[in-house]
Amino acid sequence: MIILNTFAWVALFVAHIVSTATSPCLVQDEDKNETAVDCSHLLLTSLPPLDFYDVTSLDFSFNTLSFLHGSSFSRLTQLGHLDLSHNVLQTLDKQSFQGLRELRKLDLSSNNLSDLPSGIFVDVPNLEVLKLDHNKLKTLGRDIFRDRTHLRHLDLGNNDLQVLNNDTFSHLPLLTWLGVGSNRLERLEAGAMTGLNSLISLDLSHNHLSLIATVFPPRVFASLGKLQVLHLEHNDDSQNGEYPDNVFNDLVSLTSLTIDTFSDMNFGQDFAALRNIHTLDFSGNCKIRHLANDSLEGFKNSSLTFLHFEGCGMNDIELCAFCELLSLKQLWIIDQHWMTPNKALESLYGLQFQNMTEILLSNVGDYLQFLHVIDSHSARFLRNICVSSLSMVHSGLQRLAGNALTVRNSPFLNCIEHADFSQNRFMGDTSAFVKLITSKGRLRTLSLQDQHTFSIGDAQCLVSQDFGCKEDLVIGFHHVTTIVVNTPPNLTYLNISSVFPHFNPLPVNITFPSATKLEALDLSYLGMANCYATWYGLQNLKTFNLNGNYCFNISETMFDFLDSLKQLGLSRIGISPDFFLSRGWRLFQNLDRLEALDLSRNNLQFADPEMLRAQTRLTKLDFSFNRFQTVPVNVDNHGDLKMLDLSHNFLTTLTSSEQSALDSLAGRHTFSLKLVGNPLECACYNLDMVQWLWHTSVSLDGEGREANYTCTTGSGEITSTERVMAQWMSHWRHCVGSQIFGIAMSAFLLQILSIVVVFVTARSWTQLCYAWKAVRRHRLPRRHNFRRDAYVVYSDVERDVILACVKLREVLEEIYSVRLLLPDREDLPGSVKAETIVQHIDHSWKVVLLVTRDFSQDEWACGFTVQQAQRSITDTMPDRVIVVFFEEPRVLPAMPSLRLLLRMVPERNILHVHRDTPPQHPVWKTLADLITREQS
Repeated sequence: MIILNTFAWVALFVAHIVSTATSPCLVQDEDKNETAVDCSHLLLTSLPPLDFYDVTSLDFSFNTLSFLHGSSFSRLTQLGHLDLSHNVLQTLDKQSFQGLRELRKLDLSSNNLSDLPSGIFVDVPNLEVLKLDHNKLKTLGRDIFRDRTHLRHLDLGNNDLQVLNNDTFSHLPLLTWLGVGSNRLERLEAGAMTGLNSLISLDLSHNHLSLIATVFPPRVFASLGKLQVLHLEHNDDSQNGEYPDNVFNDLVSLTSLTIDTFSDMNFGQDFAALRNIHTLDFSGNCKIRHLANDSLEGFKNSSLTFLHFEGCGMNDIELCAFCELLSLKQLWIIDQHWMTPNKALESLYGLQFQNMTEILLSNVGDYLQFLHVIDSHSARFLRNICVSSLSMVHSGLQRLAGNALTVRNSPFLNCIEHADFSQNRFMGDTSAFVKLITSKGRLRTLSLQDQHTFSIGDAQCLVSQDFGCKEDLVIGFHHVTTIVVNTPPNLTYLNISSVFPHFNPLPVNITFPSATKLEALDLSYLGMANCYATWYGLQNLKTFNLNGNYCFNISETMFDFLDSLKQLGLSRIGISPDFFLSRGWRLFQNLDRLEALDLSRNNLQFADPEMLRAQTRLTKLDFSFNRFQTVPVNVDNHGDLKMLDLSHNFLTTLTSSEQSALDSLAGRHTFSLKLVGNPLECACYNLDMVQWLWHTSVSLDGEGREANYTCTTGSGEITSTERVMAQWMSHWRHCVGSQIFGIAMSAFLLQILSIVVVFVTARSWTQLCYAWKAVRRHRLPRRHNFRRDAYVVYSDVERDVILACVKLREVLEEIYSVRLLLPDREDLPGSVKAETIVQHIDHSWKVVLLVTRDFSQDEWACGFTVQQAQRSITDTMPDRVIVVFFEEPRVLPAMPSLRLLLRMVPERNILHVHRDTPPQHPVWKTLADLITREQS
């Protein structure tokens, strides 16, 4: 018997150890005897064994708990935070929280609680934060919060409460935040707020509390002498009415009030006691149609600084509506669709000669069928206000008169720092903005973007890939050499994006002599005819946006003096498809601080992978919506790169070296790659890339490690990378089977060939032996058998002579140690030219032709010299001639002799080089290798 009992105890002990070891909960941290246990998101239907006796924080959120046992947490005597939110609890036992005397925060939000038993919180005397929001509570017992004197935060929002009874909160003297928003409250009893002497914030929004005396009894807020924030919006839907008397005058500490309004609103003497109020917000449920001179009379002695009207539907503001608001700093009039901007500006009469922080007039008058003109008369009151920030956004403004805002020495002109007139319809006269930009005031930011003056056809042209139509937008080419733009000395941001439908070609030089603080310049979608300009005076510019212009004739020196540039936008600029193949490195060579570059939507097909080798700080590269078939940049040069966008190109695969380079970036930091929209292939040769896409640590298209892409199989079937991985063995067997069949067929053909060779050898043995001896006696020529490595052929024109005798000589001889034979350096006076050319070719290992426009017009060079170069090509030296084009072949005159020569020259021996290519460019190394390479 003793043995059986002992065995039973051992079995129970082992079961306990196993259950504890396999507990689904996670101990998050242990520090100074404090332990947090996370049991969230485990789909638990009941509580697991709770043997974490020293736990201080316990999280059971996002499970499916429907009930709690009477003493589930009784052993957790040190528990300070318990989270039971986002479960399906319907009822609670009176002893559910027994023993939790140290509990400070309890979260029961987002459950199905419809009732709370009396005394439910009696065992948690030190509770400070209680969240009961997003349940189904209909009533609150009068004693539900009895003796919870430490409670500071109580959230009852999003329940089904219909009334707040007397003395419900009378036992909460330290409560500072109370949320009862989004319920179905229809009335407050007279003593509903009794005892809330420390309350600072009260949310009663989104209920059914009509602003009448039967709902708000007199002095219902009498206990709220410390209340600072009150939300009463989205309660009363009545169009007409008056605020009840003797309700709000006890809120002497109130600083922020958000409340519903009536059509003819009047804040009378009941609000005169709110002397400390600084925020009055009518953005929730505003129904004001007419704002009269006395509508805000109750706040004339207050410290009101922020006044917010939004969506009210106002169509009229009387002239002196704001006359008594002497402390007003911010005025927002938003979404007043039927009020003219001129009427809004006239309402500023009462703010004359005040110092203000911000005036915001957004979406004012935008529903009216006519456009608005702001002239000197309508803006006369604004000019007399010293305001730091003015916004008149999306208000249907057609014109701003030249002297409307820029009267000399006006308070407005001397004080304005931020101006935003974006999303209007300005057209024609822009002198007012020119005066703002060129003023010597305090202006720091100016935005005029998106003026919507384009026709539908123009807009479609600017956002399309059809760059030909953009040439038709150009009007009147003006040959201007230099433009000087004087700006305010403090200007840091200038945005004139989409201001003009057409913009004449840029001058050669654009100078900003006073823009020493300008950091962001947005000139996108201006319909520029070209970008052949160099920018001066912007040495501190960090962001430059040229998206959507027509920059086919872009200047290589355009960014030479923008040393501080970090973000550059060159999307949709219509640049030549091969510009970045030969000249990209020159365009970006001085931008060594660049961090983000956008070259998307340019129809690009080729790019020099080393063109951004100097931009080692790049973190974001966007090549999307082009025609690249390979990764257009060497990512090994950019160790800080965090995002590479190659979406919507013509990529079919990623090579193993590209995969390794991308993995290397992901190993350093979070790295994102976008590939969606490419015609990826998942044929047999490409299965390694499909596997890489599935297992790489690179974040693919923002979907983490397992992004799914459409791809095409070797047989032309459209599938997806996810499906290929799901059927991996089937694809692998198919590919391996094809390879084995190919090997078997090759072995069979090799056997047939062996039989044929044996048969032919047996019949012609003597002839083969003689031929073999002849071949052994004849040796292939070698480089050391010749006096010089290369004979250089070029025209007699001075610039070609300089190209050959200076640049080519310095690069090949001094850097790569190639021995050159240059006619201008070697030929003696009086020598016979034809004989000399023949001797030079015979004594040189290779012949290099420098093809330029002058060369093609030189009859001697294109005739006799080219023919002799052709003669030098033999069976033992088939790679003897190298042709270097310094001009595009399609623009050169026809050269019959050169055409015949090119038929005999392999394509790898034909190079395309720009005259300004620097000595460090890889093309010179390629040329040196072609010259010194031995015959195989």
